[in-house]
Amino acid sequence: MTVNSKQLENFLPVTFVFHPEWWYKNYGLSFEMEFFYDPDTRVEADLRMRKILNERFGKYNIEKEAHIESRPCIGAVHLAAGYIISEMFGCEVKYTRDSSPQVISKNISDEEADKIEPVNFNKNETFQELKKLVEQLKKKFGYVMGDINWQGVLNVALDIRGDKIFIDMLKNPKRARRIFNAITETIKKFVNYVKSETGTSSISVNRAVKFVNPEINLHSNCSVVMISPNTYRDILLEYDIKLAKALQPYGIHHCGNNMHIYADSYAQVPGVSFFDVGWGSDITICREKLPKAFLNLRYDPVKIQKVEPGVVKEDVNRMLEQSGNPEKTGICCINMGWDVPEKNILTVIETVEEYRKRFVYR
Repeated sequence: MTVNSKQLENFLPVTFVFHPEWWYKNYGLSFEMEFFYDPDTRVEADLRMRKILNERFGKYNIEKEAHIESRPCIGAVHLAAGYIISEMFGCEVKYTRDSSPQVISKNISDEEADKIEPVNFNKNETFQELKKLVEQLKKKFGYVMGDINWQGVLNVALDIRGDKIFIDMLKNPKRARRIFNAITETIKKFVNYVKSETGTSSISVNRAVKFVNPEINLHSNCSVVMISPNTYRDILLEYDIKLAKALQPYGIHHCGNNMHIYADSYAQVPGVSFFDVGWGSDITICREKLPKAFLNLRYDPVKIQKVEPGVVKEDVNRMLEQSGNPEKTGICCINMGWDVPEKNILTVIETVEEYRKRFVYR
């Protein structure tokens, strides 16, 4: 295959997301509740973050913007922060200066679980607070953009029910399915609301979506690593299928180190076109099972802080080779710590650039 220079911009995209501690310790940005819900703080923080990224990495064509101006971005698209669906279901969320919002498990009782319903947005305080933010920004700017990480079915179930959800799946699947259904219906409604206002839903889940297809709806399956492939297939797969049917184009975020063992089930999800592939997963098997999907390959944010650039280069080259289709491959590193060596970030960029040149003609 060959790629011409006009196609190069979105060919083999490279994306980085830094942990809130990176922003706080290096630049003094704080991530308390105002960062997420106060319109003036939202706009100011988004503008500052974009300027910082442009100054640090724009010279490498990463997050480069020619003209950086204030914009009405409703969510933290430069963070990995999933909280709002759990908050809508009544979970306590702790907002702090130097970390993403921390959801405190609600641990609802059996009786509460058996009566759980999808969130009523008209009566929900969290949703109304978000809607107020959206309306305030629209009044000032005339439009809104950006999006908010909408988490995932099992992720939210753990926040609502705690580890009892695993017992439910084994011993009371009817109860588990009631919980999963309430979450699924809430997610569908939330994504449709956000997308109707902004046009996107998942750049805040992974920035690579911006370069592959901004309309992708990316479902977070972070917690799936905690259950067996058979349990996923028998109980949870149906909710990925329901979401995929309702939210096309559809993608799955699997940040665990074993996506390959779920790949057969993932292949059954209709119209799924994008996967986040967690570090440590067997990329070769993932590509074999999902030949037409875009595989966004995640590098280890802990390893990148500790190793020398030569190791980073070897790892990235190996990942690219294992994916096998550069037209449907990206590289990312998410939640890097405050002291990540810039030389290692540059190595990722340079390694991918060298790989691109094999396929590009001018």
